[in-house]
Parts: sequence; C-alpha cells; structure tokens
Amino acid sequence: MAARDLIRLVLTNLRRMKARVAMTAIGVVIGTAAVVVLVSLASGLQRTATEDLGSIGDLTRITVFPGSFLRSFGGVQTRGDEGMLDDRALDAFRDLPGVTAVTPWVSLSGGAMLRLNRLTAGARVIGLDPRAMDRLSFELTSGMERLGRWQVVVGGQIDEAFYDAQGRPVDEPPDLQGQSLQLTLSRPGDDGSLVERTVRLRVVGVLEETGGQDDYTLFMALDDVLELNSWYTGARVNPARDGYSQALVKVESADQVLAVEQEILSQGFFAYSPRSTLQQLNIFFLVIQGVFGGIGAIALIVAAFGIANTMMMSIYERTREIGLMKAVGATNRDVMSVFLAEAGTIGLLGGLGGILVGIGLGWVIDLIAGTYLAAQAAQAGGNGADISIAYTPLWLPIFALVFSLIVGVVSGIYPAVRAASLSPITALKYE
Repeated sequence: MAARDLIRLVLTNLRRMKARVAMTAIGVVIGTAAVVVLVSLASGLQRTATEDLGSIGDLTRITVFPGSFLRSFGGVQTRGDEGMLDDRALDAFRDLPGVTAVTPWVSLSGGAMLRLNRLTAGARVIGLDPRAMDRLSFELTSGMERLGRWQVVVGGQIDEAFYDAQGRPVDEPPDLQGQSLQLTLSRPGDDGSLVERTVRLRVVGVLEETGGQDDYTLFMALDDVLELNSWYTGARVNPARDGYSQALVKVESADQVLAVEQEILSQGFFAYSPRSTLQQLNIFFLVIQGVFGGIGAIALIVAAFGIANTMMMSIYERTREIGLMKAVGATNRDVMSVFLAEAGTIGLLGGLGGILVGIGLGWVIDLIAGTYLAAQAAQAGGNGADISIAYTPLWLPIFALVFSLIVGVVSGIYPAVRAASLSPITALKYE
C-alpha cells in the first residue's frame, strides 16, 4: 500500500470515530503534559541552582588543603608526609597537565580594620604569590594586578563596605584606585592591654564584581601577610616547616579541572572545586528529572491502554471491512500498517496537545510561583527580581512527541496483529 493511500485511509477512519479518538487522545494529552511540566520544573530548578553556583567561584579554580585537614574530618592520609602543603607540593601541582598557576592562599590572622580618611571598613585579607597574580584570570576595572611591597588589589564591592564615624554606610562609595589605605591589626599584649599595628597600603588595582567572595577580598603579597601573621601570633611563621593552610590551583579550562582535582586527591591532599560541585549537582538533578519524568510517564502508559482498547473496539466494528480489504488483495502487512498508523496518529495528536498544554501550564506555574517567591525574597531583603522555576529545554518537546508516538504505535501492535490474523471468509460473514 502506497504511503499516500495509507495516510488517506487512516484520516478517513479516524474521522468516522471523532469522539472516541478525542477521548482517547485526551489521556495521551494528560500524560504528555505531566511529563513536560514535571521535567520542566526539575530543569528550572537545575538551571537556577547552577546559575547560583557561579557565585561560589571560578569553575577553573581548585582549592587545596593539607592532609591534616582531611584527617580532621575522619579521612585517612594516603601517602606519608606528602599531605603537607609546602613549596615542594606546590611545585608538583605546577607540573600537572593543564595547570596554569599555583599559589598559597593565606588568610590574615586576627581582625583587621581598613581606614580611608574618616571612613572605616572590614575586609577579608588574602595573601598570595605575586608571580601568579596575572595568571589567575582576575578581571580589573582599573589599575594593574601586579603586587609589590604593601600594595593591594581590592575586590569590586569593598568600596561599598565603608561606613562613616557614626556607623552609617556612605552615600557615595569612595573610588579606591590609587588610594592609600590604613590597615590596623590588634592583639592582646603581655600585660593584657591592646596592642595595635598599622600599615599603609597602596591600592594598585580594583577587580570587577563577580558576585562571589572575591568582591569583598583584599589581596596582598604573600610575604606581607606572613609578616603580619607573625606579628599577630608572636612567633615567626615558617611555611617551609609547617606548610600552608590552603592553596589555590588554576587550571586552563573547566574540562581539565576534574582530572587535576583527582590527581591532587590521590597525592593525599583534600581538594575542592566548584566544577566538581557542579557535576554532582547536575547528576542529582538528572536523577530528579528521571523521577519526575517517570511519574509523568505512568499517566502516559495508562493512556496506552486506552489506545489499545479503542483499536480493539475498532476491529469489532470494522470486521467485515477488514475481510473486504483482504478479499480485494490487501495483505496482512497492509492491515497491520493501517491499525498501527491509526494508533500512532492518536498518540501523535495527543502528544502535540500535551506539549502545548504542558508548556502553558509550566508558564502559568512559573508566573504564579515565581511572582510569589520574588515577593518573599523582597520581604527578606533581596532584590525582588522575578524568579524562574520552570524551564523547558529544547529537547523536551521533541522527546515528549517521539515518546507519545512510540506509545501509540506500541499500543496498536496487539490490535493490529488481531486484525491481520482475521480470516477473510470469517470476517465477511461477521454480523
């Protein structure tokens, strides 16, 4: 049977039972819409979570801790003294494929206070290797990223952290580029009195805002921070003997991060990267999408029984027609093609309707829930911007349509086999 004749015959047969086809297709519409809505919600949550993860940090960075950090959480150091994060370990990291920069990441001990004229601010102070500064992919709004003695590069939002003598935020944040800041540290003296040390810092660069911790960080040369830490603790800090508490490894591309991270872990260190967190998050949401999609698919499978029932009833009503088709030369394959095409068309029509309904429901849910969550965020002090919780990826409608078509065809297999197995003589005598 030619394809054109098959299509004409299928459409003619379906028109004769419009009400039954419509009611059967509604079951497919419900199942397909459920798949689209549930998977869209899971995809929306995944997209929101992965976008928020961007505030954690650069996906090409790996944060490394010594083996003692791992043991403090019940881990086991794997290789003798290789868990110490000293200069030898950092040199080994630099030799790993894909690594572009390695630097110690040393926090300033004690509370530090920044002063600019009559303004005061607190800041997170980090010391790193000045030689690695230009390879850490910092984006600057002004200045340069080279650190000299008592020079600093400041985060993009440190200027907003300054407040006046009355403790009120300033109306116009100061331009820190080229400014001379006073960094004051305090510690208890031998007699119990408070001892302070003040150093002057020259701002040589201001970073672009990233939405992460770097925005509120002040970067200094490693030796300067080690000197201040030695003053604060009253003992000389010796990284060659004690190692560093933390290091940062910069990798050329995000695709290489996991391999480098695994190599560092195998050397007895504890390593963490936003890239590995993103991978785990994606795996989690893939499972959620599978579960949600499976729940929706149950409704679609139930609709398959409706298609099978419709086609079985069609056989009983068209028994003599089937016998006549065979009597004039139609083969069993032709009869099966007709019934499979009819079942597949019902599934296809239901799938198209389900996709439209699912996308529409997703939009309504997104509008209502997103508006409510945005209002709640605004009350909690957030920016109150619209929050999207449903997202329909391009592959989802295609998958839903193909799946509904397959469900329809599979549902029609048994009725098609029954129709093809009818004897022409018996079928013509059927009343």
